[in-house]
Amino acid sequence: MPFDHIHKFTEINQFHDVAQGGLKSKHDDVHVFRFGDISSNVIKDMPLFRTSFYQIGLMRQARFKMSVYENEYKLNNQYALIFFKPGQLIRFGSDPDWDGYVIHFKTNFLNIQSDNEAAIKRFFILDPTKESFLFIQESDFKELAEIYEKMIYEYNKPLISSLPLIELYLQILFYKVDEIYTQRNNQSESLYTRKELISFRYKQLVNEKLRETKTITDYAEMLFVTPKYLIEALNKTSGISPKDYINEKLISETKTLLRFTDKS
Repeated sequence: MPFDHIHKFTEINQFHDVAQGGLKSKHDDVHVFRFGDISSNVIKDMPLFRTSFYQIGLMRQARFKMSVYENEYKLNNQYALIFFKPGQLIRFGSDPDWDGYVIHFKTNFLNIQSDNEAAIKRFFILDPTKESFLFIQESDFKELAEIYEKMIYEYNKPLISSLPLIELYLQILFYKVDEIYTQRNNQSESLYTRKELISFRYKQLVNEKLRETKTITDYAEMLFVTPKYLIEALNKTSGISPKDYINEKLISETKTLLRFTDKS
């Protein structure tokens, strides 16, 4: 399969090494830093890649471009939040004058899913079906920057006991971003049914596991449901079958490879 030729970063420091930005995470599961910490030697155009972890970038008055699958996003001296989500096909161009903050974190850094199955779905940041760019106002930037500064303060402590505090601040960041997103899109919070949760988790798994399996039975087993229940859940909540969702992702990846590589 041609998808095997795209680099997948499973570790945060693998990403840093290839990006050549002079950064090094001291923790396996999380790294928070300022864009100003990135070396001028950073790769100017990062070719297509995937990660198995998340990134949330907070950018101020940046000139930046990024593609997620075939969708392109551009910043021209604007404020924005930028997200990498596990399994997505991404490329970007660096900005030598970028300013703001970044946090990388793995899913297992979060305790919210084990505490509350519905919690992970409620956050815009974690949803693979939501946009990877969110334009914000200067006032939003200032409020979110305070949270990043607190995370950086805890991150730079020599004690590993500071990690739970970083996770708490990260969850506050999730809530604040959700607040911005719902205000921008005139959406309201809602409670989720079992089928909505299964549908959401299925889409997450397809993003992460598509290169490993395309079999509905495999995904149903991962979700501890029957294939019939999975089909019912997707049809009811998304109006699409699990197989059609997989095909849509494959087509999107193929379009991306045709556009951004020399593959025939």
